[in-house]
Amino acid sequence: MKEESYQLLEYLVNHVTEGTVTPLVTEKGIPILLIKEKPYVLTAILCINNEAKKITKEYTKTTLHKALYDLISDIENMLSQNIEELKIAQKISFDNCLPKREVSREQEVKKRGKQKPQLPSLEEYKKIFENEQKHVIPLFQIEDKKYMSLILESGIIDVLELTSTLPQIISKNQMSIYKINNIKTIYTYLSIYKLDINNKINPISTVTIDKTNLTFFTALYSDQNENTEQIEINLFNKYVKLNKNNVKLFSINLKGNLHVENVYILRSTSIKPERNGLKVGLFIKRDDDLIQIGEINLGELHEKNVFTINEYVYGSLMILGNNDYTFFDNVLMKLVNVFIAKSSYSKLTRDIIERETNINYSIPFLIGNIGNKLLFANPILYWYSKEILGMDEMCNDCPATQYSQKFDELLNSYRKVGYFKTIYL
Repeated sequence: MKEESYQLLEYLVNHVTEGTVTPLVTEKGIPILLIKEKPYVLTAILCINNEAKKITKEYTKTTLHKALYDLISDIENMLSQNIEELKIAQKISFDNCLPKREVSREQEVKKRGKQKPQLPSLEEYKKIFENEQKHVIPLFQIEDKKYMSLILESGIIDVLELTSTLPQIISKNQMSIYKINNIKTIYTYLSIYKLDINNKINPISTVTIDKTNLTFFTALYSDQNENTEQIEINLFNKYVKLNKNNVKLFSINLKGNLHVENVYILRSTSIKPERNGLKVGLFIKRDDDLIQIGEINLGELHEKNVFTINEYVYGSLMILGNNDYTFFDNVLMKLVNVFIAKSSYSKLTRDIIERETNINYSIPFLIGNIGNKLLFANPILYWYSKEILGMDEMCNDCPATQYSQKFDELLNSYRKVGYFKTIYL
């Protein structure tokens, strides 16, 4: 059983961000606070005889294994009992160990002011990947050789000069064609880019061209009818003709509330409306315009077992940061009842429900659970492990481990300042 405690600690060390406090409890109900104080410093605080006791371990990547077993042994010695099992606790009390100090109102206001979350710096984040090899997927051509592009190592969408409309590898200013082998990982990756409805933007998928913000996002949609109105707009100093169509979009919030919204979109004349279809749109938001630049026929891909509706919904909801299984399950079932069962792909309803009964099999980027909390590999780690390394499992010690941790930290920073509370699914 000690091995299970070790595995839990190892997972927390590798996936929580710096400064995270995780409440744990032993099988006998003894509370422990686990704190990742620095990248390679881990502290456990125990309450013994109404006194807080601290155990701190410093480690490197190569000494992590020993440090965690030493930490478990030190906790056992301090408690004078063996630890058979550690679990993440929903709530623990350290009131007897950590008495509150009286703080003046002036000090409290000052303290709160210091703790106010700051908007993360995307420019600082981008610097981490400046000298790294990049796998790039062009999404939208802005001008001759400039493309709004997804950089798979960082998860950021940026404007790059590319030599082709095909996916590319950029290494030391040299470019070569990137042939995608595992398309499922790319579809999953695209799923996470959602439009924040409250903030009307997605900070990690927005670029600024001529003082105008362009935000890339994906969203499930349903054409209301096949009637089309054609309009002409000025797009990067060029007048282009686009079709204007009325579609249904599906908004989801952190509580799992699903709402159907009627929205007008603009789309390329090559994209034909399909009433009762089951498609994911690739969109660009420019000012108040939602411009569809591409589509993924999700119903067809599900039928062929290339990329399923279940995978799309789970991949989409990860951006919200609510990892409770009931949240995912409720949203998926609501979507089935409100939309899928009434679409031309209603025959998939049974398969969707069957897949939902065994998510360990049907969601390949799910790596486990702790109680009702689901543990996911984020899109970077999933893509790198499957596509680049060709592994069955997620890699534990590869470049993507650090990339994905930094990406999770970035998303958490945005969530703390109010992003990703309500999105289009």
